[in-house]
Amino acid sequence: MRRSFLLAAITTAATACASPPPEPRAPQVRAAPQVLTNAPAAPAPGPEAPEAPDAACAPDKAEDEPACVYAAIVKRIPRRLDIERAIEPYAGNIMEVKKAYDDDFAAASTLNRAFEQLAARKEPRVLSIHARIKQAALHDVVRQRLAGAEPPRVKLYTNKEEELLGKAEASGNPNLVATSQELRRRREEMYQSARETWLLAVEGPLVRHYADALLQARAWALETPETIHARARFRHVCELLGDAKIKAFTEGLVDPANGKPFVYTEGVFDGP
Repeated sequence: MRRSFLLAAITTAATACASPPPEPRAPQVRAAPQVLTNAPAAPAPGPEAPEAPDAACAPDKAEDEPACVYAAIVKRIPRRLDIERAIEPYAGNIMEVKKAYDDDFAAASTLNRAFEQLAARKEPRVLSIHARIKQAALHDVVRQRLAGAEPPRVKLYTNKEEELLGKAEASGNPNLVATSQELRRRREEMYQSARETWLLAVEGPLVRHYADALLQARAWALETPETIHARARFRHVCELLGDAKIKAFTEGLVDPANGKPFVYTEGVFDGP
């Protein structure tokens, strides 16, 4: 078994996970992610319009009433992206994980645009806040699925690659053993680097939407089960990501209580 043959065989598939997905673009830590702020004016609607309300809307309610629109969008959330259900980390080989992530991010982005027409409204305030929380929760689920996508749930090598690596490691040839170890290290680093890119892409809107919703709830003294859960999730994410990322992701938000730019500080949302 030649060293060059082993190197070529293992690294061919590795290039697939080395590049981040073409969309979405990951936000940089030093700059606020390119997501909508809590501006009072509603943005132009995206290409995906919310589905018509169904049985969740009372017969005496108009289909375009905010509560009916909200209920219809909620019903479009797939089970795998429902934060109220058990969350399953991604599993499979690297390309299967990447495809599942891409599909989830696309679905979350579509629903995010649908909820935006409600989240950007001034009234009804409770519904606006809940819509913003739903936006955050969609990305929260994707992040949780990614965070748990670690070996052995994620298979870093094909059967053929494992066979070649096993032969090299059992060959007794110091050069082949060293090569196999280097290739394993390289693949693991490649996957972790790609996963970090994917995580960054969901962490920005996750943090920003939770913070925006909690600012609105605090300004209007609104407390609901949804805001309580959002506060708990925000605290947990802050512990995971650290102050630097949270400050960057929340840059540009405005506190509606005083009209001033919001500046994150530790524990700012520990209470209502």
